[in-house]
Amino acid sequence: MIDSRKTAWVLLALGAVLSVVASLQDVFSTVYKGFGSDLTVTWTLWAIRSAPQEGVAGQSALFAAGWPVVVSAVVMAVAVVFVVRERTAFVGRPLAMGGAGLLAGVVLLYVVQVWELERGINAQPQSGAGKDELLYNGGFYLLMVAAVAALVGAVLVQRRSPEPVAEDDDEGEEVVVHQLDSDDDTPPFGLAIPHDDEQREAR
Repeated sequence: MIDSRKTAWVLLALGAVLSVVASLQDVFSTVYKGFGSDLTVTWTLWAIRSAPQEGVAGQSALFAAGWPVVVSAVVMAVAVVFVVRERTAFVGRPLAMGGAGLLAGVVLLYVVQVWELERGINAQPQSGAGKDELLYNGGFYLLMVAAVAALVGAVLVQRRSPEPVAEDDDEGEEVVVHQLDSDDDTPPFGLAIPHDDEQREAR
């Protein structure tokens, strides 16, 4: 049987690691036509760069989400430390939900903004050299996987482990009385007590 608590902290750890890795990767790129050579602007969670390097190189990203993602990853990592041990799991549960919720919220807001940018690009009239486009890179998909893994892990970690059922030891301590089939009324000291009829005859 799969241990849900172990699965929970593994998913939380996976979400934290993937979110940090995603923050270091290219998230998406916008390609603008009609500039002689195509102008490609690549976005990360921290900054943007362009190729050829003119105009926007080195500027901060419009949808900068690097710090919120890293903070959520740190919170989830701390939650994993507490969740691993049952004694401190009560501290790790709210931390896990808070970190996963923060990551999911940041990722959702980021995705909505990217989709709005893509819709704006697609709504522009096509130039003679071609149509501008938005391309999704590996960091975008890593963010999706990290958010889902973190949320599933945070939900699973809220389930408490079933308490062990204590075995009933009273059954082994019960006193067993054995009835001996004997006509003699023998007291505990082994001395036979004469019946009343025998006492009367003796008189």
